[in-house]
Amino acid sequence: MFGDTHSLLRKRRPGDFLMQPSINPLKPLPKVTPGELIVRGLRCQCPNCGHAKLFRSMLRIHYNCPECGMRLERGDGYYLGPLCINYGVVVFTFVLPVLLLGFFEWIAIKPALAIAAAGALLLPLLLYRFSWSCWLTIYYLCLPDELHANRSEDCDDLSFEEDRRSPGA
Repeated sequence: MFGDTHSLLRKRRPGDFLMQPSINPLKPLPKVTPGELIVRGLRCQCPNCGHAKLFRSMLRIHYNCPECGMRLERGDGYYLGPLCINYGVVVFTFVLPVLLLGFFEWIAIKPALAIAAAGALLLPLLLYRFSWSCWLTIYYLCLPDELHANRSEDCDDLSFEEDRRSPGA
């Protein structure tokens, strides 16, 4: 009824939020430029490879990219970024203007409240996918070396070393 409940209930291991082994290990990916990252974000595509879609259904993001294996959901609390983006967009671009129109009597207050309430309930669902994509884009614009395609060969970061280990090691 709720999909794969086993994966939701299983205990997380320390390396769970890092890059998973590539599903399609073809060739090394070229470095991703900020422009490419923005275009991939607007298209709701993987920030690393740009080929696979981010979502497996309307409201469920893939844990890993099906194409390159990059971890998309990096851990507990990572959803707070998309939540803030979604909340900000809905409140400041829809709810607040509609309420101000009602307050200044451009429209009656009761319809303004009804429109604002309907928008506050429906718009977050419609913008969910886009807010996730925006969050991933902002994250990787700020930390471009976190993208597997942008990592250097001589990287000495310990979290990058864990990527090379086999899962469960």
